[in-house]
Amino acid sequence: MTRSLNCLPLIAGLLTMLTPGAHAASDCQPIYDAYAAMAKAPAVRKTVKTPGMAEPVEFIITGTALYGRVGAKDTWSKTPIDDKTRAVLKRASPSPETVTDCRKIGARSLAGVAATAYEFAPPPMAGNAPGEKITVLIADKSGLPLSETAAVSGAEAILVYDGVTVPAP
Repeated sequence: MTRSLNCLPLIAGLLTMLTPGAHAASDCQPIYDAYAAMAKAPAVRKTVKTPGMAEPVEFIITGTALYGRVGAKDTWSKTPIDDKTRAVLKRASPSPETVTDCRKIGARSLAGVAATAYEFAPPPMAGNAPGEKITVLIADKSGLPLSETAAVSGAEAILVYDGVTVPAP
């Protein structure tokens, strides 16, 4: 059974989970840099799991389109990325305008990839739970975000950059 998925509000909300508020500004720079690098990747696959959801939500983001589905049996939907969509995605991405409260946690790894963990608080306008903190793992070698975990809501996202293929919705 195909589920209707309006990708833009959902992806904007999920991306804004990544936006903070009072530690050292220098702890924020690696976060800004990681998401700026992600925006330049040819394609990113993001799989999001939240407590209570039977199946994960999957997104594939390219320079021209945003694809989404709920669960492996769902049909992919496609949203073209125009200037309006690009502006929403940019506002949802951590930057000096959206994130100021960052803290370096330290060394971690994910699937054998060395990374550094950072924590930040998303903006209240993102619809996040009060007191929400996001932990992002940034790969030491590539500088790209590998995962995001929301402390209060329990949402977890894994990001993949290699071998991403664009679906045919």
